[in-house]
Amino acid sequence: MHPLCSPLRYAETMPWYGWLLLALGAAIALTALSLRLLRASRRGRGFLALPSRAKLSFARELLRDPEVPIVAKAVIAVLVGYLALPFDLIPDFIPVVGQLDDLLVLTAAIALLIATIPRDRFDAALAAAREADARRRAATAANAASPPPRNAPG
Repeated sequence: MHPLCSPLRYAETMPWYGWLLLALGAAIALTALSLRLLRASRRGRGFLALPSRAKLSFARELLRDPEVPIVAKAVIAVLVGYLALPFDLIPDFIPVVGQLDDLLVLTAAIALLIATIPRDRFDAALAAAREADARRRAATAANAASPPPRNAPG
């Protein structure tokens, strides 16, 4: 191979921050593409429309369901662990990039769940999560509408 056509020639001429910017651009493009693909599917839009608490109910329903493949349950467990632990691929105190890796892992996990979980089980978990969210909202509205309890004379 001719020395001017060698891939190592470019590695020697590009500074370290050039590689960092290239990786950042690739991560942003991959995250944007995965979000776009999630929004393009009906199940992806249904999941993204859920409030945060309902998403937790959705994950709980999938973990309880015996017909959901073990791979999908493992993806949920790894995702929850990754998001809950303070250790990240890129630390969160770095602006934009720190949160970008969390978003990339999250969208990749959701796409993997959509691909591995049977459609009927996914839709059943979505419906159960929506129902649990509606019950929670109704209970919150009922508690807000009721008058405060009276103190007994002492």
